[in-house]
Amino acid sequence: MSGPADVLGPRGYQQLRRAAETHRSDLVLRFGAEVGLRPAEMARVRPDDVTSAGDHYFLTVRGESGVTREAYLPASVEHDLRKYANTAGVDGDDPVFAVSARRLQMLVGEAADRAAETAPRLADVSSRDLRWRFAARLLDDGVPPHVVCALGGWDRLERLAPLLPDPDRDAVVEAIERTEAAPTPARLRRAITVAADVGETLAGAATGEEIERLVCERLADTEGFRFAWVAERTGDGLTPRATAGIDDARVAEQVADHGETATAAMDSHDVRVTDGRDGPTAFVPIVREDTAAGVLAIGTLGVVEDAERDLLRALGAQVGAALAAVERKRLLLADTVTELAFECTDSEAFTVGLTATLDCTLELSGVVPVGGRSLLYYLVVEGAAAGPVLSYAVEHPDIDDARLVEDYGDGALIEAVVTAAPALELVESGGRIRTLAADRGTTTIETELPGDVDLREVVDAVVETYAETTLTAKREAERSIETETGFRERLSDRLSERQATVLEAAYHSGYFEWPRGTTAEELADSLAVSSPTLHKHLRKSQQKLLTAFFTDASTEPPTALDE
Repeated sequence: MSGPADVLGPRGYQQLRRAAETHRSDLVLRFGAEVGLRPAEMARVRPDDVTSAGDHYFLTVRGESGVTREAYLPASVEHDLRKYANTAGVDGDDPVFAVSARRLQMLVGEAADRAAETAPRLADVSSRDLRWRFAARLLDDGVPPHVVCALGGWDRLERLAPLLPDPDRDAVVEAIERTEAAPTPARLRRAITVAADVGETLAGAATGEEIERLVCERLADTEGFRFAWVAERTGDGLTPRATAGIDDARVAEQVADHGETATAAMDSHDVRVTDGRDGPTAFVPIVREDTAAGVLAIGTLGVVEDAERDLLRALGAQVGAALAAVERKRLLLADTVTELAFECTDSEAFTVGLTATLDCTLELSGVVPVGGRSLLYYLVVEGAAAGPVLSYAVEHPDIDDARLVEDYGDGALIEAVVTAAPALELVESGGRIRTLAADRGTTTIETELPGDVDLREVVDAVVETYAETTLTAKREAERSIETETGFRERLSDRLSERQATVLEAAYHSGYFEWPRGTTAEELADSLAVSSPTLHKHLRKSQQKLLTAFFTDASTEPPTALDE
C-alpha cells in the first residue's frame, strides 16, 4: 500500500519511538499510532477510562462535549499507560497528561526532529501522520474500513480514501464473488463486468450529462437488465435526467407510481425493489459526498439477490463519485472559490494568547509563506506598547523569530516568523488568507480556498490542531479575474500624472537595472526636478504599484498631496 502512511512504516515508526526521550513522549506516540487518538483526545485520557473484556482492553475517548467513541487499546499500550500513571502518581480520574493538546503535538514534532538526524524523511511527521499509520495498519490487517472509521473517529469512509487502492476489474470480481457461498449467477457476473466497465468509462466523462447517459445506455444494453433511467432529486420530487430502453412517458409514470420507493432508497442509502406494471425495478441511490442527490432506476429480470443489491449500491456510489468529481472540475474551471470564516479562542494560538495577555487588538497587514513550514506575519498591534508585544512574541513557542518594524507608542508593527497557527493549516491546504484580526483573546480569520479542495479535510485540520476553533461562515464566490489591461488601467487610476511620468522615465532609462543605466541625479536633471522630489515621486509610485499587485483594487482617487 502506498500513500500518506508510507513514511511511518514499521521501520520509520520504530525510529520515531527510539527518538522519544521520555516515557511520556513514547506513550504519546503510541496513543496516536496504535490507538488512533488526536492530541486533544490524548489530553483528556484518564486511567479510569480503560475497561476490559476478557483479554482485551478498550478506551473511552472523550471529546470537548462528552464521550465520542470507544477505541481499542492494545494490551502493550494498556501496560505502558498503567505503568506511566503509577510512576507519575496520576489518580484514576485525573488526566494522564497534565499538559495542553498543543504541547502533546509539540512532543511529536520534537521526536520527529530528533529522528530526522538519522532518518531525514521523518522530519515533518506530525500527530496526523500517526493516525494515518493507525488506519493503514488496521486496513492492511484486513479490518473493514467502516470499523477503522469507528475506532479512529473518522465520520465517513471517504476520509480513508488515500489509504485504499483503487479497485481494478479483477479486484471488483474477487470482492463480489468472495461474498457468495454459492456459484455466482450468470446475471450477477455480467453485472460485475458492467460495473467495472462503467467505472473505467466514467473516468473519461467530461460532464454530468455524459455520465448519466453512459450509465443508462450501458445498463440497458446488458443481458438481464431491460431499461435504466436517472433522475435528480429536486425539492420533494424527481426530475428525469437520462433514459435508455424506455420512453420518457413511461419514466414519468414510474416516477409518479414509485416516487415513495425512490425517495426511501435515497433516504436510506439502500437499494429498494418494486414489482409493478413494468416488472421488477431496482431503485439505486446515487450518493454524492454522503448525500443522495438522485436515483438510478434499473429494470431487472427475476428476483434481485442480496449480492446484486450490494453491487448496485456500490455502482450508485461510483456514479455519485464521478458526478462529484466532474462538479469539482467545473467549479475549478469556472474560477469558483469557497470563502470560509473561522473564530478561534484557543489560548495556544499566538494571536489569541497575545491579545488576551496584553489586553490589546491586532490586525494582519500582510502574510508571506516562507520555507520550513512557516509564515511571515506583519501584525499591526494597537493598545499595547512595543516592548511587551515583542517580548511576548520572542518567548512564544510558535514564533521562530520576531522583530520590531515600527513603534507607534501605544502600538507597534511587528514582523514574526510563525511556525504553527490556524492560518498556517489553511495556507498549507491551498488557502489564501484574506483577513486576520484578534481582539482580546478572540481571533477571526477569513480565507479563500480553491473550489476543488476537500473542505471537510481543511476544517478538520484546523480544529484538530486548535480545538477551540469554530467555522462561522461558508459561501461560494466567483474568483476575481483581472486581465493585464485591467491591471494597467487600475494602476493608472491610482498614479498621479507626475508619478506615472517619473516611474516610466526611470524604467526606460535603466534606473531599475543592475548596474544602473542612469543615476538618480541624471534622471532628476532630465525631468527638471530636484533629487529629493524625484525620490519622493519614485517612492510613492512604487508603493502604489506594489499595493495594486498585492492587495485588492482601491477605489480611492489620487489626492492633491500625491501630485
